[in-house]
Amino acid sequence: MPYDLNGRPDQGTRLGRLLGRLSQRTVEELTPGHPDLVPVAQSGDDTAASSAVLDAAPGFDPEAQSVLQHVLELPPGSVDEVLRLVGQDRYERMPDGAPPRDGGDGLETVVVARVQKVDALHVSQERSRMAGVTARHGGRALLWQVLQIPA
Repeated sequence: MPYDLNGRPDQGTRLGRLLGRLSQRTVEELTPGHPDLVPVAQSGDDTAASSAVLDAAPGFDPEAQSVLQHVLELPPGSVDEVLRLVGQDRYERMPDGAPPRDGGDGLETVVVARVQKVDALHVSQERSRMAGVTARHGGRALLWQVLQIPA
């Protein structure tokens, strides 16, 4: 099922839904854990404009369904609450794959992701949201990535 710019299932028109049901073609649904996903755009620079990062990404397809992923650092005691909050917008916790970090600050690396269409405005909104929710819980947003299946 395709997702819109806000990560919600895109229902389309009545005719489109009917034709989709009648179609013989099967389309594999994209999930945040799909094994073929690769990063096509990313930034850990808070000052970098999302539009500049996306424009500079040669593999980014603005029409393709994507996974927007955020790497966060949180105090262990606030992880569940942050996951509950971002889960309201269909973010799922992902295996982080990040090497253990010994910054001495006791923060835990948490990776969350969801399927959505991606544009600069909505990436910026989600970056801001993640920065706000992590800051309110004593953490920080480290990195965002757009993942897509290569064409």
